[in-house]
Amino acid sequence: MCYNGDAERLKEELETYYGTAAVNGFPMAVMDLADLENKSDEELEELAQELGLEQR
Repeated sequence: MCYNGDAERLKEELETYYGTAAVNGFPMAVMDLADLENKSDEELEELAQELGLEQR
């Protein structure tokens, strides 16, 4: 999935990713979810690439 500078949509996608993980028994995902608030747009883009979300 390509976000083309749509940081809000990217942030929502990452919140869904980590929120789903947290609900399904991965408590560390809650910390990752909270950490999203402090990330810049560029950091969100890098994180999405690391997680493979950019390739959907």
